[in-house]
Formats: sequence, C-alpha cells, structure tokens
Amino acid sequence: MTTIRTIEVSCPLCGSDDAMYLFEAVDRLHGIEGRFRYVRCRSCELVYMNPQVAPESVGQLYPESYAPHADKSQTARKTLMAVRDGLHKIPLVGKELKRWTDARVMAPLFRGLSAGRRLLDVGCGSGAFLAAARGATGCEVHGVDISPHAVQTARTRYGVDVFEGPIMEAPFADDSFDTITAWWYLEHIANPNEAVAAMSRLLKEGGTSVLGVPNFDSTFARRFQDRWYHLDCPRHLCIWSPATMRRLLELHGLTVTRIFHDRSPWGLLGSLQYWRYGSNADPKHRNRIRQSALLWPLLLPATIVVSLLRRSDIIVVYAQKRTAPARAGARCDGRDGPSI
Repeated sequence: MTTIRTIEVSCPLCGSDDAMYLFEAVDRLHGIEGRFRYVRCRSCELVYMNPQVAPESVGQLYPESYAPHADKSQTARKTLMAVRDGLHKIPLVGKELKRWTDARVMAPLFRGLSAGRRLLDVGCGSGAFLAAARGATGCEVHGVDISPHAVQTARTRYGVDVFEGPIMEAPFADDSFDTITAWWYLEHIANPNEAVAAMSRLLKEGGTSVLGVPNFDSTFARRFQDRWYHLDCPRHLCIWSPATMRRLLELHGLTVTRIFHDRSPWGLLGSLQYWRYGSNADPKHRNRIRQSALLWPLLLPATIVVSLLRRSDIIVVYAQKRTAPARAGARCDGRDGPSI
C-alpha cells in the first residue's frame, strides 16, 4: 500500500499554532494503516487532526467499500433522509420515532421551501435528499459533490442538477439560494472557512443554512474518545461542537438560530462495537453490535436523555444570513442556543 503522506497544519478555524494533544486514533472502520493524532486548539477550542493527511493522499482514505461513496442514499451518515426512512424498522418505538422526526426535524428543515424557492445541498451524494425535498415542496434543487460516481447517480437516478467539484468553484450566482444544506460534510474538509464563506456568498440575505456535524462535546465522545464512532479517523479532519460551529458561522455572516440534538442510537451502537471488538474491519465481528435490532430500543432512552441535555453525538445547526459578515475574531460565548 502506498504510504499516506501527512503535513503539519495550523488550526483550520482560527489559524493558531497553539494546540493541546488529546489522543491518537486508528482507522477502525476500514483498517487503513497508521496512527493519527488529534489536538484541541487553545485559542478557539476546535478539535482537529494534526498532522493532517496531505491532499494528494486523501483519496487513499476512501476505499471502494466506503459506503457513502458507493451509494450515499443508503447511509445514515450522509443523508438525514436515510435515517428518517429507516426509523420504522426499530422494534416497538419505530413508528413513534419516525413521526417525531418528521415533526421536529424534517418539517423545520423544509420550512420556507416551496415552488420557486431554491435549495442547494453541499456534498449531496446520490441526490436522494434533494429529490425528497423537491417532491415534498416543489422547490428548485441543486447539488455539489466531488465524487464523480455520486454526481452521475444524482443526475441519472433523480434528475438532479449537480456540480462536480468543491463548493468554492461552483458556478452559481451570488445571493441566489433560499436554503443551503450540508450533511456530514464540514468534518471531512481541511478548509472549512473557505467552504462556509462560499455558502454564505451563495445564500440570499435572510436565507437559511442547515449544517449537520458530529459533536465532540457529546457525552459519548468524551466517554469513548478514540473509539467514538463519529470520530471516523482518519477521514474526519475537524470535529466540531456547538461553540466552534457558532464561531465559524458568525465569521461568515451567519447567525445561529437553533441547534437540534439528534436522538438516534446509531452512533452509540457504533461506539459499543469499537469498544467491544476494537474495530469494524474484522469480518468475523463486523456490525455484530451495530446492526443489533434488539439494542435500538434498549439504548434509545439513553440517547433521548443525552439529547435533552444537549450532549448528542450529532447536531444540526440552523443559521440565517445577516446583512454583513462579522469581523474576524468575533466573540464566541460557547452557548448552543435553543434546541428544536
């Protein structure tokens, strides 16, 4: 296997070089060789990988078996719709959980979208979410993704207009979208400031951005640390929190209006898989815990409590575009705002 090249980096959020060592981690999902170090910036408190994988080696982190690239419409990590559509399978509580998700997550997400409105999904994958949004609201949908396979799937299967490339190069007009979404995207990129600046530029004044990310301030992230499922080392370069997300968005003219804390046990199941078996790469134990239907209802009360305490593994951050960007270094008070 070709050696993965790494490079030392400054904090991707604030640019500081003053960071505190947290732990080393390995790839527990696909077994890619190497140990990778995570640190916390002493200035803004962003958790990030340092050294990071060099741009020319990033492709080695995503093997053909990496599910989101194989078919993003089938993975909960890359589309909220996949999670929502699978909830009814959970024994005893599935129907109620799906009904709650529709009322508390999907309805606010689609609020404000209708015929004539424009939605952009960054890291759109196969386009399943965009197709669902178009079907539910009649809005005009567009996507951005760097995966040629995902782009082709979105175009042929769902008839969605998708730009192949990074959001910074997308040929859309400024101030042209009512809503911009990015599901489990920001943790994968080395240049979050550039990406969010591009989203803000494309968003209309008063428009809404909806960003889903893993939350390092979660109860289970603190408990499992390098065996936390949503760490997804070495593919996740930046691990966000309500405070660091607020700071990132404020820097680019986006004001956080609410933060949703997810209640799904999916991440906890994955963390227990890593805690018990060390990884998910061994075929002998693959998904033994993660796909246990009996554990879902048993773990759901714990994840509901964690959600109510605003310490969930996954957060969805809603923000509105202001009239002018905030000045660099804007104050971040660390509060995560109201939860829906």
